[in-house]
Amino acid sequence: MSIDLSRDACLVKHVALAVLLLVACSPLAVGATVIYDSIPSPLPPNVPSLGYQATQTSEFGDLIQFGGTNRALNRVTLTMSDWALASDYPSFPGSSGPTWNHPLTLNLYNVDNSGPNPAPGALIATQTQTFAIPWRPPADPTCPGGTAWRASDGNCYNGLAFTVAFDFTGTTVPNQIIYGVAFNTQTWGYNPIGTPGPYVSLNFGLAQLPPSVGSNPFPDTAYWNTQTAGNYADGGAGGVGTFRRDTNWTPFSGAITFESQSLAEVPTLSPFALLVLASLFALIAVMRLRRRRFPPSSQRSGGDSLVERFEGQQPEA
Repeated sequence: MSIDLSRDACLVKHVALAVLLLVACSPLAVGATVIYDSIPSPLPPNVPSLGYQATQTSEFGDLIQFGGTNRALNRVTLTMSDWALASDYPSFPGSSGPTWNHPLTLNLYNVDNSGPNPAPGALIATQTQTFAIPWRPPADPTCPGGTAWRASDGNCYNGLAFTVAFDFTGTTVPNQIIYGVAFNTQTWGYNPIGTPGPYVSLNFGLAQLPPSVGSNPFPDTAYWNTQTAGNYADGGAGGVGTFRRDTNWTPFSGAITFESQSLAEVPTLSPFALLVLASLFALIAVMRLRRRRFPPSSQRSGGDSLVERFEGQQPEA
């Protein structure tokens, strides 16, 4: 009996070691925690927006305060609005499909509080990614003016709202930042493209309500780089063509969501690890069953082994 117990203990010890190795080598379950959110939910067919070509814009954003305590970013999602019709650009790549491609840039800045007003400080991180931009649906002649499209809610819209997501995994941010969304159009942007294209009708989406997570410490302000002096509330007195503070933006702010990384308390086992674990437990069950059907000699009838039974006896002549 002691031999069986020692075998079971040894087997359990080996299984426990295997389980520990599987858990140690398995990835932690990574979730996401929203630390700032101003995107309306559910997303409507379209939202108010800022046209970069129409307003001679290179970059636009806001100063925001994050909620919660986790500052290790995972993903940043922003809302865009496309007013471009595929039929207006028949020779543009993607005109025969549902989308066209365009690079967008998201810049994250520290807040510089050394002056009378908060200003963009050192660049924390920047990401440029090329996204598939959905074409705006064709016009519905029953809409007023005959140029808008009619959504499933029965209303007519000139643009189509959609979201794009930037991967900022590995970026840690402070409690407050200034972000800026930048992209090029035909004649505006940090590097104007110089030729016509649907990007002249691509806009950055705006929210009309305060964020549901996080806050806007200065809700009437925005940060804007436009070449037109009259676009700024100060008439351009603070300069043009520079990413700087602007006012009179109530109730609008950028429609954007920031998510941080969060680790679950329990590691997740991969399908392969689960298969190995199940096989180990099945092996335990088989071995225990075999011992019950074929017990060791010490457990057979009489309590004597075959050797013990004939020990000391001489074979008959």
